[in-house]
Parts: sequence; C-alpha cells; structure tokens
Amino acid sequence: MQMGMSQVDLAILLPAFAAAWNLVGGQTMLATQKDSGRVYLSPDGLFAVESPFGWELRKQEGSNEVTFMNGEVSVSVAAAETEAGDTVDQFLEVNKSLVRHMCPAAEVWAEGKATVAGATGSYFTMFCPGPRTRTIVRVSAALSHKRLFIFKIAAPSAELYAVQAIIDRMAHSFSECDGLPQGGKRRQRAN
Repeated sequence: MQMGMSQVDLAILLPAFAAAWNLVGGQTMLATQKDSGRVYLSPDGLFAVESPFGWELRKQEGSNEVTFMNGEVSVSVAAAETEAGDTVDQFLEVNKSLVRHMCPAAEVWAEGKATVAGATGSYFTMFCPGPRTRTIVRVSAALSHKRLFIFKIAAPSAELYAVQAIIDRMAHSFSECDGLPQGGKRRQRAN
C-alpha cells in the first residue's frame, strides 16, 4: 500500500512523538513488550535494527514502526512506501512543522546529510525548551527502492548523553531488507 507524505506523518510520526513526550495521557496506541537485546526485524521484512537490551519495545499497530523506550528516551524506526514526487526534504519539513505544533518554541539546532538504513538522506535536530522538560528531537530519513526509511529520537536533553552510544549503535545497525518473499523468509539487503 502506498502512502503519501501526509499519511506517513499521521500513521508513523505523531504516535512516536506523543509517546516520547507522554502526551497520550497514559493511553497508548502502541503494543508494548520487553526487548530481548537482539536484532529486531520488521513484521513486513523491510528493515532490521539492533534492539537495545532492557529497553521497552512498542509496535505501532497498523504499520511497521517500532519504538524503543528507555524512560523518557524514545527511538523509533520505520519504512513506508512513497508516491511519485515524494522527497526526503518534504518529509523533514512537514516534521519540523509537527514538532513546532507540539512545541511552539522549538528551534532547529542542526540539519544536514545523514545515512539512514544504508542510504544517503538528511536529518534535522530541534530543541524544545518545555513545558515539561527540555527535549531534543532528531528526525532522519532517506529514500531507497521507493521507500522512505525513518530513524527518529526524542529525549530530554539531560538524559541524551547517557544513551547516545546506544542510539548511535542503533542508527548504524538500521538496515534495509528485501521484505517478505512468497516463502515468508526475510533476507537482509547487502549494504
């Protein structure tokens, strides 16, 4: 099923940002389970990512998005089909607007090129000064084989340093896979 940029934002981004900032008021649309510290393969076989030991794993119902949480730190990864004309820059601009909507005082700290799931893409980092806690949000995305691969984090600035090495390992491990062929076996795409 193809998804346009606005559908990607609603289906993938809002639940992860809401979870990161506890904006869902205790009600979640994510199925939770404890993480095993192994490689996580998406149910559709489109991506794999290292699952940090001890972090909570939440799957977004109705999509392949997975969110790993450690306290207030949230790392989400997903892949979505794109439509003709969709670009990474469009996706990132919409997400900057989404962050500004959720935190009107948010400001862009950095943006540039990034490697996401083995493909060249772009990222932005934004800082939100409150109201609950100072939060850093980073969204990275790349297009590969007509799919958008997304890696995003949201973390209180005071907690980010303690988990940065884990997040970096996850980002480096995030890889595109071939999907589920007829036989149902996953094959990891060579980088």
